Amino acid sequence: MQDNVKKVVDLFTKVIKQGEEIKETCKRLYFSGDKKTVPPQTFEAWKTNCLSLLKSTFGASSPQYDRFANLKFFDYYNSMQIFLGILKGSREDVEKGYFFHKDLMLSVNIYDSLISRAGVSVDNDQGEKAAVILEITLQEILTKICENKKIKYNREEDTQALAEKLASIGVLNDDIHSQVKRYAERLEQGAADSIPTAELAEIIQWLRDFLNDYLGSRIIILN
Repeated sequence: MQDNVKKVVDLFTKVIKQGEEIKETCKRLYFSGDKKTVPPQTFEAWKTNCLSLLKSTFGASSPQYDRFANLKFFDYYNSMQIFLGILKGSREDVEKGYFFHKDLMLSVNIYDSLISRAGVSVDNDQGEKAAVILEITLQEILTKICENKKIKYNREEDTQALAEKLASIGVLNDDIHSQVKRYAERLEQGAADSIPTAELAEIIQWLRDFLNDYLGSRIIILN
């Protein structure tokens, strides 16, 4: 457990260090009156990495993620100071107030790896293979949600049945339930008939968001 905490703390330390370097560049430009700014691609790449880390650690509905994602932008220098404050506070939350559910973390990592593998298959023009991987992964994620919520289920239940069960007790809202049904049906068809690459990319992104929202946000819980 402590090894897992250290890994996440190290990830926060890494993005904080990168952010400090960007902030120092911003500071020199800000106080010199130079009209130049930090290269937008450098800043945006760093910000995207930070959002990904906050989302996978605390969940998309967490205050840590929300504060970072919705921070009003002032200028690079002053905004960077606030961004870094949020990251340092989040790192401290992990160090002092949170712990990992090891079994759940392992499952989330496995599902995330499977989704990435599906992405590789898409890149290699193996759409049917990607569809099979995504279909199986979606069913496994729904199964794990049932286990996490202590909901009885049968291993023989398919994706549609699991989704229906979770929706009937309010775990999945109507919109998410509809999305699960739509994508499940499409993936089942895609195992035999090719799905366009753009559509597979859309499903991959949706499934990764679904995983983070319903299981990733549960990895770290208040101690």
